Amino acid sequence: MTAEKNLQALLAGMHPIQRDGEYVYALWPHGRLLAAGIEAAVREAEGLTVVLPRAEADRQGLTYDFVGAWITLEIHSALEAVGLTAAVSRALTEARISCNVLAGFHHDHLLVPVADAPRAMEVLAELSAHNRQAPRPELLLRSETPEDRDAIIALAADAFAMSPATGLPAKGEPVEAKVLRALFGAKEYLPRFSLVAVLEGEIVGHVISSRGWVGDHELLGLGPIGVTPRLQRQGIGSALVNETIARANAAGESGIALLGSPDYYSRFGFVPAASLGVQAPEADWGDHFQLLPLALWPGGVRGMFRYAEPFTLL
Repeated sequence: MTAEKNLQALLAGMHPIQRDGEYVYALWPHGRLLAAGIEAAVREAEGLTVVLPRAEADRQGLTYDFVGAWITLEIHSALEAVGLTAAVSRALTEARISCNVLAGFHHDHLLVPVADAPRAMEVLAELSAHNRQAPRPELLLRSETPEDRDAIIALAADAFAMSPATGLPAKGEPVEAKVLRALFGAKEYLPRFSLVAVLEGEIVGHVISSRGWVGDHELLGLGPIGVTPRLQRQGIGSALVNETIARANAAGESGIALLGSPDYYSRFGFVPAASLGVQAPEADWGDHFQLLPLALWPGGVRGMFRYAEPFTLL
């Protein structure tokens, strides 16, 4: 199951369910074996806090002050999703309802005072309904302009702050940002194929395709492509790739080459470039070096792909 990140989608799709029973927070006695009825636990320097049914706490002889109702938000939120708990807490706070939040792998959970549970369920249902009715901001795709370039470079630095090759933090400015800066001034730069995605006035994605060759045959080399981290996996990258393909076909280009995940790019029709006779600049790229033959693909193209000069920085 893919975890949702988009805040409006999370709020619109959440389905609050109240569990049966009453629940309490208690400090678990040091050294005692954990009871089967414990629903959650947090270890701190001062001791182990547990959440468990009130009846079980009474059976264990535990003391507690807070008695709550347990509400589960039945939407699979990504752990890195931004704003869900803040939006829920804000709505409950405005209704003068306190809440304690527990984040599970699949769902978020709320503990609210038992007496406030019916009103809390109403508030959450109203919050969800409001977000189902609210229009989603429209994503605008357009050609970049020179005035966009500082924002594009900053976006690339953010998107590639973790190296996709090593999974480690990039040292200094990511190489993708350096390549972009060089491409904007290179002879292989093609303005119509440098595209930005704009959401509510903010540049949230960018893709560039520059001139490349196999022998004397011209192709496009796609990349870098970046999306601001908080909005990744929400279709922005796919929209940029699809717009690139549409523009390339309209311009009479014959093919697009790229280095990337076969699992991701195969959905757009990319295939291992070697299967079409085009070799990667680096032999160890294997099937990650891919090619999309467009409507005017001539066939019979053979040889090694050559990227624009700025890619020698990689």
